[in-house]
Amino acid sequence: MNSSFDVIVVGAGVAGATTAETVASLGSSVLVLEEHNRVGIPSHCSGHVGINSMKRLGISPPEGIIKNQIRGAIFHSPSGQSVRLERQDPITWVLDRKAFDEHMATRAEKAGAQIQFNSRAVSIHTHSSEPIQVQVGAGRESRTLKCGLIIDCEGAAPTLTPDRLASERHRSMWINSAQVHVERVNDLDRDMVEIYLGSKYAPGFFAWIIPWRDGSAKVGLATREGNPRFLLERFMTRHLQASRKLKGTKQHDASFHPMPLGGPISKTYYPGMLIVGDSAQQVKPTTGGGIVFSLVCGRAAGEIAHEAIARRDVSESFLSKYERRWKGEIGYDLKVMRAIRRMLFRLPDRQLERIFSVARSLNVGDVLGRADDIDAQGRILARLALDPRLAISLLYSSVLSLPFIMYSREVSARRPHV
Repeated sequence: MNSSFDVIVVGAGVAGATTAETVASLGSSVLVLEEHNRVGIPSHCSGHVGINSMKRLGISPPEGIIKNQIRGAIFHSPSGQSVRLERQDPITWVLDRKAFDEHMATRAEKAGAQIQFNSRAVSIHTHSSEPIQVQVGAGRESRTLKCGLIIDCEGAAPTLTPDRLASERHRSMWINSAQVHVERVNDLDRDMVEIYLGSKYAPGFFAWIIPWRDGSAKVGLATREGNPRFLLERFMTRHLQASRKLKGTKQHDASFHPMPLGGPISKTYYPGMLIVGDSAQQVKPTTGGGIVFSLVCGRAAGEIAHEAIARRDVSESFLSKYERRWKGEIGYDLKVMRAIRRMLFRLPDRQLERIFSVARSLNVGDVLGRADDIDAQGRILARLALDPRLAISLLYSSVLSLPFIMYSREVSARRPHV
């Protein structure tokens, strides 16, 4: 295989595959390094995405990848009150995340990108007048590849980013999540997500049940404290309402994953290098969702990378165009989502109960009519700012897009370990 490429992308997830597809389709040679033996593993994501956002980006997964279409959400308060918000038409898809990652990787290959599996990028070496050297593997299996530009799409725990970002990552707001796939869930509305709030089972965050149309579901929770494995087991077996739905179900595909919620890193470009997706913390501070933003930022990175190669200019000055571009598309929404999250940080159980009581006495269903694009939460907030039902609207727009994290209190500056 060729040992020199215009661009090397590290990681074949959604961010990496989208970046590689864009670069290759524009005519630059690109290699994707994937440390695992296949795309889509391990899978930590529930695959819950906004339909309008995906269609706007031109992403229409094959029917077999779309495991359900969701019309709304049922929120459960700590004491057991419930609020149901729904629309007549579906607003989100539930994707088979492994299959979706494979689909995006196939798109990249069809565009001309090459993918190497079992290939872990260990280190990079840059010289002002020479190609970037990428060391792949260690020991006797080690080899060196060369490229004009490297794009870091490793995920939430990158190892190749500049050392100066290490302290910044430790200051990020991290939480831990746990999720399992369960079969034959009882008494579940198959087109509604279920959200369970309260500090007893998911301290600082919430638990979720995301149904597939075949009667199975993704069940999980996120927490700012405690062991997520233990908390998830306790939720599934002891929660008054959820345990009845989950009694007797079989579990598989357990995953445990830390996620950053502090917003993007301060700088996503360096000489000869761009940082994209979870590596850049380009995820929703309200929910931890990253699929749509990875698509947006991956395309921006791919376009700028090709332009840089064509101009033979991979300087920091030129590559700064990437950050200006993605911030122009999602920067406003990220800032507003961070503000929303900080506001929701401080909601103790007793205040949540008040919100539920008010919501049950008001007609809150029509807020969904003004929340078509649930990924653009900044623009949603602008439209809902004067609505007296704002709190429940924010719960909806934050949670329904990807049920991982809706609210929390401040987390420790030290990154947690699962």
